[in-house]
Amino acid sequence: MNVLHITRRFYPFVGGVEKYIYEISKRLVKRGIDCRVLTLNYDLFNKKKKLNQYGEIEGIKIFRIPGFGHYKKPVPLKIPLCLFKWADIVHIHDLRFLYETTLFLKSFFNYKIIYSTHGFLLHTKDIKAIKSLMIPHYYKSTINRFIENTICVSKQDYNYFEAQNFKNICLIENGIDFEKFNRITRKPQVGRFLYFGRIDTNKGLDLLFKAISLMEDGDWHLDIIGDGFPHLLAQLKKMTHELNISKKITWHGFVKEDGLFQFISRAQICLLPSTYEGFGFTLLEAMAGGCVCVANIIPAYKDIIKDSQNGFLTDFKDPHKAVLRIKEIIKLPLEKVETIGNNAHAKAKNYDWEEKVKQILGGYKLWTKNLNLPE
Repeated sequence: MNVLHITRRFYPFVGGVEKYIYEISKRLVKRGIDCRVLTLNYDLFNKKKKLNQYGEIEGIKIFRIPGFGHYKKPVPLKIPLCLFKWADIVHIHDLRFLYETTLFLKSFFNYKIIYSTHGFLLHTKDIKAIKSLMIPHYYKSTINRFIENTICVSKQDYNYFEAQNFKNICLIENGIDFEKFNRITRKPQVGRFLYFGRIDTNKGLDLLFKAISLMEDGDWHLDIIGDGFPHLLAQLKKMTHELNISKKITWHGFVKEDGLFQFISRAQICLLPSTYEGFGFTLLEAMAGGCVCVANIIPAYKDIIKDSQNGFLTDFKDPHKAVLRIKEIIKLPLEKVETIGNNAHAKAKNYDWEEKVKQILGGYKLWTKNLNLPE
């Protein structure tokens, strides 16, 4: 079976969608499935950063093409028809990149289309009016007509697609590499806070800064791991200066895996202030490492966290409420903190990628059953 994944951004860049494709593909390759990724040849956050046309990681072949235009809807300058001809399944991970091309070429090549939602188009409130027209009148009709199955990667996505009467949907929640994060040995340091993940407008760092700027006790420090658009980073850093907390924050940028594990190990709490997430990747990774997490009260996090049992929820839109919750949590008895960390670890184990890949592969075989593919 030949599977072509389509995404705007992939390795060496790191993010939720990138991890999803990497984790399922490397496991599918081990099962004899040929996986290739079609993506852009530059960094969405920095167009001057160009990548090689071809690459490979753990048996996953990467094909990169040039493009131009806005990062949210880049226009490809090259369409490698040979990849579409080669594919049995074209697995779309972003409707904003090569979506129409994939639908059009389906008439000429014998492949099936699978779509993984990854939050759909609902991450931000940008162009809300346009989305309210495009989703029911364009995306719903084309998805229902051309796509064999839509994999909803979270309960939140599934509930939305079901309510909107999309056809051929199934729920296969995202996973994490549990065994990798399970190797982390917790050595928490009092007052050491952590944020890790992509830095974007929906990640809520502005809300977090407003909250922690109200901390009366100055004996704390926030480590921020991840990258984003330079102009957004500049705005956020300026905000920390205005709030007089810039000396309490270290911006580490992209950090390799071993380094990230060290930060998770020593963090007293991990802070997740996102205003919207399709799924709680970062939350579950921190939980798998046994870290106590304080997350914004949004559906994606509420699906995972049971407040005060395996983590904590608070409303980061209310900085006074959020900071009171943080202060309450960091003063909890050690026994209580250990219990919550253990419960978080146990919850995260349910999302191991091995089980998720079995479900996805079963779906691939079901959705391509009339292609007469070899077992």
